[in-house]
Amino acid sequence: MLKVLHCIEPNLRRPSDHAPLLVDLPISPENICFSRKVFKHDSDEENNFLSSITMGLCALNFSRLDSVDDLDLLSTAVSRVISNAWEANARNITVITQSKKWWNNECRDALVAYRHTGARED
Repeated sequence: MLKVLHCIEPNLRRPSDHAPLLVDLPISPENICFSRKVFKHDSDEENNFLSSITMGLCALNFSRLDSVDDLDLLSTAVSRVISNAWEANARNITVITQSKKWWNNECRDALVAYRHTGARED
């Protein structure tokens, strides 16, 4: 865990009664990496997902719910319809530290230069 250090510098006080507060904010490399299944809002994939669910639910028999077992079977079928639609239409993405659309080689080079400069000062 990184620690934020601070100190009040009364000797640097100007004519007012305020003293500067110096704060050392550590910046360390942060490695983010995780995967998710997604689709964009209002995309063809989302529309196909919703259509698949609609068609799948329409094909189920909701009229025969005479017992707890019937309800369990129906709930399992509903879950399967949604799960199958999700698997068929969502796509895998991997989010990493520098996966933002705005991140480019210039950003990468600036970060490398910043980290290199910071390492020399330590």
